Amino acid sequence: MIRLVAGWQRVARWWSPRRLSGALVVGMGLAAGCATRTAAPSAAPAARASAPPREFSLREDADPELMALEDRRAFDAGVLQAAMRSTNAPVRARAAMALGRIGDARAVGLLANLLEDPSSEVREAAAFAAGILGEPALSSRLARLLADPDSRIVSRAAWAIGALESAGAVSILAAAIPSASSAEQRAPMLRALWHFSTAPAADAALPYATDPDARVRSAALYALARQPQESSFPTLTAALTDPDAATAALCARALGILGKPESIRPLAGAIDASRGAPGISAMGALAAVLQKNPREPLPTASAPRLLALAGDADPNLAVPALRLLRWLTADREVFRRLWSVASTGRQRRRDVALQSLMAGLSAGAESLVDSAIDSPDAFLRAAVAETLSSLPEADAAPRREKLAADPDVIVRVKVLEGLETADAVRSSRPLVDASLADSDAGVRAAAIEALGRLEDPANLAILTAAVEKSFGDREPDVPIAAMGVAEKTPERTQARAVLEAAYRHPSTLVSRLARRSLIKVFHADAATFPSREYVTGKDPAAYRAIAQQAREHWTALVETERGAFAVRLAGDEAPMTVDSFLRLARRSYFDGVRIHRVVPGFVVQDGDPSGTGNGGPGYEIRDELNALPYGMGTVGMALAGPDTGGSQWFVTQAPQPHLDGRYTVFGQVVAGMDVVNGVEQGDRILRVTLAREGAP
Repeated sequence: MIRLVAGWQRVARWWSPRRLSGALVVGMGLAAGCATRTAAPSAAPAARASAPPREFSLREDADPELMALEDRRAFDAGVLQAAMRSTNAPVRARAAMALGRIGDARAVGLLANLLEDPSSEVREAAAFAAGILGEPALSSRLARLLADPDSRIVSRAAWAIGALESAGAVSILAAAIPSASSAEQRAPMLRALWHFSTAPAADAALPYATDPDARVRSAALYALARQPQESSFPTLTAALTDPDAATAALCARALGILGKPESIRPLAGAIDASRGAPGISAMGALAAVLQKNPREPLPTASAPRLLALAGDADPNLAVPALRLLRWLTADREVFRRLWSVASTGRQRRRDVALQSLMAGLSAGAESLVDSAIDSPDAFLRAAVAETLSSLPEADAAPRREKLAADPDVIVRVKVLEGLETADAVRSSRPLVDASLADSDAGVRAAAIEALGRLEDPANLAILTAAVEKSFGDREPDVPIAAMGVAEKTPERTQARAVLEAAYRHPSTLVSRLARRSLIKVFHADAATFPSREYVTGKDPAAYRAIAQQAREHWTALVETERGAFAVRLAGDEAPMTVDSFLRLARRSYFDGVRIHRVVPGFVVQDGDPSGTGNGGPGYEIRDELNALPYGMGTVGMALAGPDTGGSQWFVTQAPQPHLDGRYTVFGQVVAGMDVVNGVEQGDRILRVTLAREGAP
């Protein structure tokens, strides 16, 4: 299953740990999880007797039982209420987290009580839990916390109000922002507005975009830039020179999303002015603008600067520069550099240079294309497959047919992903239909997503059949892809049939994702679709052992071809995720694996032995969403939908607040961040070794 971290648009993959299933299932959100089979997929879970009244005096006592409920996604009122009644505030805070993670609507009333707990630790945890629970009914209770004297609670409540995206949320935040007593309180309220791509949200943030306090100004610009409005264009352009590099980089990205030709020169100027995050982001944004405006040229004056960057030792500069040079292939020096890199360069730079030549020269690059198609390197063939649409269709079609029969899965997937438009899918429809019978679930899923680009309700019956045929699959790729397409199809009756077929799937994971979509997107009655619990195979002793391990301090040393970096694992915040990582590392699962995805200025992603982005350990783990923020060097689980995490993990190269509370954080780089920033896509991890603090 292809797992990523949510981000930008296709031309700017440098901004997102990618596909969270290419087409992310809208009603699903983003998260991590264990697809466990059950014998009776359509049956409601058997009623469980609640635990007898008891007292949890210590968090150590509560952790194993609450962890077991989270793992099963089981709502046991007896255990949860016992933890809530504890006189120990950390136990009550832990109960709040469990209520959010389990994800049952019956938690609303319990969380509402915890939002008024006398302990600030509990109120803060309850506010975060309300945000991940996703029940808009809690918005009004959260609004009261915006006046809490504790700035941490205000920050958490503002985040949760944004995450719930309920009606009236913008008004709640906009009303509270002017009366905030400090920058620590005002900034998170402003940042929370990024969830709302509306004019009122932009209007609320705009007055603070030039605030003298850097925290407030950066938060306001974040709100304006994450999902930008046309009205914000002048402000975002001016902010390209903001003294905060992360803010300037985000504003550059926003200009790429808006795609206005007027931003070409300011973005080119930002590339000239910075080697850091703003310049990296400006290159990706400029590529997005040029792709949206094919008649607009890239200023030839940019050639010397881009040529210099294309040869830089830093891959975060070199790769986006090579991509931009596709718009300057008429320049003799540019042509020579691209041809040289495409012929002899290191893997990722070589692939991007080849793609730039294909896009810039079209039929003129055929000799290089044919040489790459005959290469024994699957990644080079995949780079060609992904970019064949840049050739004339008469030239692309036979090459596409050849690559669609390639023995390597990554090549077959890239053929389908390269059909970026509805016209391209129509012209290759026989190939797409044939791919629906591929032996690999990832290829079949890519074919379904290609059909989705046609937006043709007639294809929904094909999707339903594909879901039903996937009942014997070990991987959930096909039904997840089908659900993503169905959610976006206006014809609701047949689209709902796809979701109902997925609800009947033997995989608990797939059934739960389908239920979530049926309720949130198709507004089905929740009682009609009972939620299935996971069968985990763990006994109480196993959860006690995981809880004990979580109280230890583990560090993972990740050795790559370019050096090593150390990750401090957050077992206390994500015990089951850390346990899975430790188990995989102990059996050398990550040793020798390629770093299959690097998005400059965003993430480095690894953990897939297949190197395709589709692979995993053969199981999924449940999300353990927590309040740890995504700063620079944060380690998180990559996903293809809620509860779909496995072995793929990513490291952020810069702060990414939009990932907070959406992907499980389970570690932090504590040494070697320069190595993280220097690795290139295709590099290998040599080994991962573990050390426990205090151990010999």
